[in-house]
Amino acid sequence: MEKKVVFIAKTDLNVDGRIINQIKILRNSGLINNLDFILLPDKPYQNFLEGVEVYELESKFRNKSLFRIFTVIDTTIKSLLLLFRLRPDVLHVQDTAVVLPSLIYRIIKGKSFTLIYDDHELPNENESLQYRVYQSLENQLMRKADLVIFANQERMDIVCQNLKLKCNIDFFLNLPYYNDRINEDLLVNDVRFQELDSVLNKGVKFIMHQGSLEVERGREKLAEFSRIVPSDFKILIVGVSDIQFKKFLKEFKLDAENFYFFGTVKYELLGKVWSKCIASIVMYLPTYINNRLCAPNRLYISLKNAMPVIINKDNPVLNGIVSHLECGWNIEEFKVEDFPKLKKRDVFSQSLDQLINENVSKFTKLYWDIILK
Repeated sequence: MEKKVVFIAKTDLNVDGRIINQIKILRNSGLINNLDFILLPDKPYQNFLEGVEVYELESKFRNKSLFRIFTVIDTTIKSLLLLFRLRPDVLHVQDTAVVLPSLIYRIIKGKSFTLIYDDHELPNENESLQYRVYQSLENQLMRKADLVIFANQERMDIVCQNLKLKCNIDFFLNLPYYNDRINEDLLVNDVRFQELDSVLNKGVKFIMHQGSLEVERGREKLAEFSRIVPSDFKILIVGVSDIQFKKFLKEFKLDAENFYFFGTVKYELLGKVWSKCIASIVMYLPTYINNRLCAPNRLYISLKNAMPVIINKDNPVLNGIVSHLECGWNIEEFKVEDFPKLKKRDVFSQSLDQLINENVSKFTKLYWDIILK
């Protein structure tokens, strides 16, 4: 008889690549055919995952900061009632926001089920009081878990050293395991892709910069780098508003001709934008622990597209990956004469394929050991 597996998370499940990948790996491996998902949705779920029964828990207090405590109480009670009804053999808890109902359920039900805690990120040094309370609950839940899965080796080492965990531990890299869904209707109706292709046909080569232009993402380093971009290259700006981009240009007195502004893009079309580039820029300043020990999904997307990566030297995780795989440069040391070296190479995607195979095998074995208990 197949064991009942229940995931619980507060997220936008439509775009949460880590959780989507885990579900697909489990179903593709044949370990489970169906699972239940208790979801506190950031956005309404679009019902695209096969074999997944999603229970969306809404709260009338949600998105009202004055009533935040009532939201916590409301969703905790609803989650607990659902857990008692579903009676999971395996409960897979996805990160901090759902630790309270999961911890209460563990205390009440004891070791009658297998508890997996999936730690997506570490708390930064400047977190709010509310977050620190959740962190304390998270630490308790990890100590009571049968298995804790971390975002990478570096985070696993830090937490295990601090908490001295006695349960089973491992890490699961958030790699681009599967090709993202592409909505062809959205693609046809988005004229920006036609405009992008028009620029490409003129011989311009794009370097991807996806994400915010905040200080912690190396905005000053990006500004300095843009000053040496030759005329046949442009930095493709994706994931920020036109106002944010213009503010960035004005602050550093930059030439807009060195950039190509694409703006925000729907998740289903993001892979298509990446396919138009020949390299990427991925930076996390090491100011906070989550940045120092980042799990850089965009670096892995770059490798999937066989593209080299330009990173900030002072980030130990980024620097370690790029040095080990020989797949890029430090932005601080990049020179004008290096631009012709920015070319796609199959060896980059082959390195990623190896990482994917290793992580799929490891994650499958973790669940295999649990299912056979």
